[in-house]
Amino acid sequence: MTSLTEDLITFGKYKDLPLERMLKDVKYCNWLLQQDWFRTSYEFLYNRVFEHNPRKNFVIKPHLNIDSFVAPVFLSEYEYFHLCPLEELKISLSETEKKCYSFYLYQINKIKDCISDFPKKGKINPFDIKAPSSWLKDFEKKTELNRDVFKEFLASYSLPNIPYIIEDIKKVGGIEYKGAKSFIIAKNNSLRQEEFWEKILKKAFGEDIGTQFKFGKCIFDFTHIKKNTIFECKLKIADFNASQYNKYISTVETFKMVYLISEDCIVDIHKKTIYTTNMGEYEFYMVNIPCMKKPSKFDLMIKDFKLEKLESVEEYFVNLIN
Repeated sequence: MTSLTEDLITFGKYKDLPLERMLKDVKYCNWLLQQDWFRTSYEFLYNRVFEHNPRKNFVIKPHLNIDSFVAPVFLSEYEYFHLCPLEELKISLSETEKKCYSFYLYQINKIKDCISDFPKKGKINPFDIKAPSSWLKDFEKKTELNRDVFKEFLASYSLPNIPYIIEDIKKVGGIEYKGAKSFIIAKNNSLRQEEFWEKILKKAFGEDIGTQFKFGKCIFDFTHIKKNTIFECKLKIADFNASQYNKYISTVETFKMVYLISEDCIVDIHKKTIYTTNMGEYEFYMVNIPCMKKPSKFDLMIKDFKLEKLESVEEYFVNLIN
């Protein structure tokens, strides 16, 4: 039997779990802070969530508002060049989190070295640095973890992603970094899409739907445990790269997998059927799979799936319930 403490969550998706576990779900905590019932009925927990600042456990130097600096001063003052070494952290991390943080430090130090070595490389502007290429693939190779685990770690502790760091540094040198803007746009589109499907799933299945489901080394968007089904969002059907296929392979023996594409398509792997309100677009995609020079493993898997038209995407879930 779970003992009742001030830090024990007694409601919602983290019921019977400690506050520390809930605080790692930044999206859920932000949602809670907007709920009147949480502020009025759980004042102690509300204050803990509101005041939570996990980043302070990692950053040694306080943030400075800097518009321009010479390289040596910047290297000595920039807050993310002064992250706490892993062995000196005062918070407890899991083994997986330790791998994530070690990799984060590794990437930050590579960026720092690029600025330090600018005279050797014949650069005039020390802040004209390149974003590390294939760094997420590098993470998966070095740690044998899925990249989503790394993204979840950064979100849990409010640490900025690598593109934000690059943008921040380039800004000091008067350079506009478009890569970070592309990353932000893609992230916002992804969040809007997840919210779209979450409303539909919650309407169909209520509280039986869980979010940010962790299975093995991977994080998935939604799960319905009673139906033994994982729902995973993707902005485009063409987004299924090798990493996404490996996520699928990790679940195929345990769960049914349903992919929610854009806001108009549902790929039910178990039924080998693609349901859509936009038949033209997906018919065109399916017809062109045999013509692709390098079709993905996912393309090869769905090439013989049936296509079924829906009047609305909600129709699929009505049929699933019945």
